[in-house]
Order: sequence, then structure tokens, then C-alpha cells
Amino acid sequence: MIETDIHLSSDAYTADISSVRGGTCFRLLHTPTGADILRTPRDEEHLMENVYLFGNPLLFPPNRIRGARFTFEGKEYVLPLNEPDTGCHVHGALYSKPFTVEALTENYVRLSFTAAKGEYIGFPHAFTFVREYTLDSDGLHEKDTVKNESNERMPFLLAYHTTFNLAPLKDSRPEDARVKLRVGREEMRTEKFIPTGEFREPSAREEALSNGSYAPHGKHLSAFYECADTMVLTDTKHGLSVMYEGDAQFIYRMLFASVDGGFFVCEPQTTAIDCFHLSGSPTEYGLVTLESGESKTYTTRIALVS
Repeated sequence: MIETDIHLSSDAYTADISSVRGGTCFRLLHTPTGADILRTPRDEEHLMENVYLFGNPLLFPPNRIRGARFTFEGKEYVLPLNEPDTGCHVHGALYSKPFTVEALTENYVRLSFTAAKGEYIGFPHAFTFVREYTLDSDGLHEKDTVKNESNERMPFLLAYHTTFNLAPLKDSRPEDARVKLRVGREEMRTEKFIPTGEFREPSAREEALSNGSYAPHGKHLSAFYECADTMVLTDTKHGLSVMYEGDAQFIYRMLFASVDGGFFVCEPQTTAIDCFHLSGSPTEYGLVTLESGESKTYTTRIALVS
């Protein structure tokens, strides 16, 4: 496992967090069962295979922005074009930034990151992002707060690229995993993952997700849905389920799995993909605007459930 500098523990869980990598929680262990809930990198080389597919990295701004630029209230925002194959900016860089540990107890930590205007990927606003974790018998609680430190209105959109083990126990099998998540329409995308502006009504795959019979192992899945539901990932062999809930501000979910990856990604997201380039106002698709000095808080929870 890669080095983590923060260890939290409660009567039922332990968590390992890296302050130097965006405050990411890279391991969440349910101690009574030994269930390893999140996908954890074996070492640095393993992490570098895909930095998004371990733990719960922060995405700001999440997903792809075509042309790596957008317009907000008449002002053009230009971001690094970090995905040349698609001509997009993808996922921001907050997941890789060092956070400052402001408070730490046995089961709680508060970390913060502050950027001056233009300091963070050219984003023309000063802001502070505070990430708080509390570990107790009800799981891992996360509370994140963003504050606009600039003197102008600031656009904000957020997601977590949270990656779960399909086989959380030593004798679990990925093929026994089932996902339950009530999803709505799918935002359609091109082969380069750019939204077409169309939304598809639910069909057979979405029915399987909604009734809890969807088996992700052996399938390639990359789909973005209107969804504000709690995900439940069940090891049917052991009758063990992991739930992942987000507050009502997360109105979309990005789902991803590879054919033989042994993991399942569920990303709570506050906005539709590339909301700035869809028809209509970005606020129709979840974009938040923060006034100068204004803060916004988001919460999630991961836990084992019976």
C-alpha cells in the first residue's frame, strides 16, 4: 500500500488517508468482518496505473469540459487541456494537491486546501476547500466545504471518483457482486465521452441496476445518469452489503467498471457532464454559483449494512 499519513479508527472501522494526495481516503476497513471496502493501491506504481481508480479522489471540476474552456457570466475560463485525445480538460487537480491537517483525533480529521486567484489550474478565483472525515459505528462520514475567497461570483461543481472492491473479503468473488442504484435518464456521450445533449430513458440495464440484480463483473460499464439514490453493493455469497450515500445536492451518478478490474466506481456528481456546453443554462444541470465569501457544504457516507 502507498504511504498514508492519517489513520482513523472507531469501534467498527479503520481508515487510512493521505493529506498529500488531496485528502483521499485510500483504505476503509470494517474490522469485525475484515471487509476492505475501497480499492487500495498496492504501491506507487499501482496507483500510477490510473490515479482515479483508488479510494475517493476529489474531482473539481469533474469529468470532461470540451475544449478545456467555458464561459461563465460572460467571462471565459481556460483550463489545462490535459486529455489531448478528446481535446478536453478532465477532473481538475484537487485530488493531487497537498492538504493541511488542521485538526486530528482518533476518529476525526479536518484538512484544508487554499488557492489564490489563478493558482489552481488557472482557475480565476481564490477559494478554500475543507475536507472533514468522522469515523464511527455508522461508517465513514465525509463533510466537505468550499468557500469563495474571491470578490467575484464563482462557479462550482464537484464529484468524487469513489472506487469500491467487488471482492471485499479474502474469499469473496467479483462475480458474486451485485449493484443496486435507482437511476433515471442516461446522459448520452460520443465515443470520445463528450455529451451529445441527449438523454436516454431507462431500459434493461437501468432496470437491473434499480432492482439490484446488476452484476458488474465481466462487463465494461461507463454511463452517466440522473440519480440521487444511495448505492448498495452486495457480496451475495456472504450477504454483505456496502452502501454509499450522498446528500441531495448530488443529483447525478457516473458509473464505471472494467471487464476484469475487480472494482466498481460510483461517482456522486453535482452537475451534468460539460454543463457549460449543453443547451439552456448550466444551473438547469446543477451548477452552483457562490457569492463572494459564500460557502457550500456537501456530505457523503460509506458503511457496511446488513
